[in-house]
Amino acid sequence: MDKTPNQEEFNALLQMVEQRRKPGVSEELANAVPWDIRRAGTLSTEEVQMIRSLHNSFARILTDSLGSHLHGPFEIVVAVVEQITYSDFVHRLPEPSYVASIALHPLQAIATIGLDMQLALQVIDMLLGGSGSAVAEAREVTEIEEEILRSVADLICRDLAAAWPPVLKLDFRFGRRQDQTQLVRLMSPREKVLSLSLEVRSAGSQGMLNLAFPTVVISALLKELDEQGSLRPQESGSSRALQLRKLLGNCPFHAELLSPAAPISARKLMQLKVGEILEFPSTVAEPTLFKVENQTLFLANPVAIGDRRAAEMLSTGSAPKLIKEELN
Repeated sequence: MDKTPNQEEFNALLQMVEQRRKPGVSEELANAVPWDIRRAGTLSTEEVQMIRSLHNSFARILTDSLGSHLHGPFEIVVAVVEQITYSDFVHRLPEPSYVASIALHPLQAIATIGLDMQLALQVIDMLLGGSGSAVAEAREVTEIEEEILRSVADLICRDLAAAWPPVLKLDFRFGRRQDQTQLVRLMSPREKVLSLSLEVRSAGSQGMLNLAFPTVVISALLKELDEQGSLRPQESGSSRALQLRKLLGNCPFHAELLSPAAPISARKLMQLKVGEILEFPSTVAEPTLFKVENQTLFLANPVAIGDRRAAEMLSTGSAPKLIKEELN
């Protein structure tokens, strides 16, 4: 016997398959958006704002301590917070620059610090008792000047360690001065780093302080911010209640309309037959109980809407008449 389906049967099978391929789309799927894999590991706008807020605190601390250390007025503000490759960070540093490494414990990671050379020379002049006037032309620092500048690098590390503990406790330790060849080897050129640029202003001039933190530090920082709730949407109590109410709106609950319990004699129960009417001691004017999951919510009257049974809600479940039910 030929088992090959005819055209009509074949069309019916195709229709069945097509229906299975097009199930109802849930609300979650309807709100889904395309995900760009190229943005994996990229900081969101909210995360950047949280990191900026953390380093605004660092800038204020460094403003006070640097001014006290150099005996001169300074103003430091966060200019740019972004996530770029380490090679881009290195290429953006002006030449010459004072660049050094910072060891981050206990993460066993290395950060990079860069200071505009003109600003570095101005700081050295102030540390040596000068007025800190602007430098006409940048030059490389001498070995003695490098040792003098070390105190400022230690100060920056100390203030970073003071600003981060509310989120992530790290020990920032000055490593060493890095030349251009050593600098490019501190991190992978393609590694995404957290780049911070702070503008340092004084009476004489202004310059940039640049910091680069590796991926492992970004991950640890964001994890702590998320666990503390800093990165979670801050919803008001009313918003959470509305969201919960919306979720519960689709949940089914068992509801029933019951008359309060009434005593019936055993004789009447034994004499019951099909078609007989059993009279209850309560009157028809006495309301029944509307229950949901065995919890009384309202007193109600049974009514009809067309051929459907219904209930007319009279009062809440706290009505005094419910005492009768509880006693029975």
